[in-house]
Amino acid sequence: MIVIGVGVGVVLIAIDEMLRRRGGVARLPVLAVGIGIYLPPTISSALVVGAVLSWWLKRSERQRALARGEDVKTALDHAERRGTLLASGLIVGESLVGVALAAAIGLSGKEAPLALVGPNFGVMAQWLGLAAFIVVCLAFRHRVLAAR
Repeated sequence: MIVIGVGVGVVLIAIDEMLRRRGGVARLPVLAVGIGIYLPPTISSALVVGAVLSWWLKRSERQRALARGEDVKTALDHAERRGTLLASGLIVGESLVGVALAAAIGLSGKEAPLALVGPNFGVMAQWLGLAAFIVVCLAFRHRVLAAR
């Protein structure tokens, strides 16, 4: 398996190098492919959403900077710093909530000690989770692009 992984990596690096030499904007980042192979889809899909959100924010900030007559690089750097700080806080917060939930499960001995609704709430919970995720993405955009 290791030899197969090394072989795939070498082929991907060669393809990426050919794309780089052609001078186009399309590239094949080996690390991204490796993460896609290694991580489960639930995590990989969050990475894709994060990449799309980053692209959207950079595009919006570039347009705003041009409209205001500001230096685009400075505006993008500022937005990237704010976005990285906010994303790091969200990751740490999620980790702390995970630890707190694990402690609650361990101390109570129940599978879902904080459950407020019955097991038939699954479909509604998925829709509410999607809505909350969209709201968080929009709030993230608003916060990152907030006036300095």
